[in-house]
Amino acid sequence: MKNYLLSFLLLLCLHAACGRDDDEVTIEALGVDFAYRNGEILGEGDCIDPLQNYAVLVHATTANFGTLRPKEFDVIVNDILYSLTFKGEGTKLIPIDLKEGENLAKIAGTSHEARILKNLPNEFELVN
Repeated sequence: MKNYLLSFLLLLCLHAACGRDDDEVTIEALGVDFAYRNGEILGEGDCIDPLQNYAVLVHATTANFGTLRPKEFDVIVNDILYSLTFKGEGTKLIPIDLKEGENLAKIAGTSHEARILKNLPNEFELVN
């Protein structure tokens, strides 16, 4: 009887271990930011230097353990569609040129978005 119980528990453990291989790692979008091309995030109120190179950073994280399957995210930057594939958590960089006025970056299908305003050169306000 003892051997029968031990065999049953061993089979149960093997079944549970094999079942874990079918679980997939969930890769989720974590956020999006405007940045310099070196990866430094632009802070609120940072000056936009026309001589600098800019980028959009897309961040992703993993939510569980199991078989890792790449996940593709569609990122829309100023009405241009980019597709990024993540094979785990991390950050990907999209080199961009900022346009005059408002710049918008968002991860499609999520609430993650970033906005930044680039003023026209020599734009000023007359104060009386």
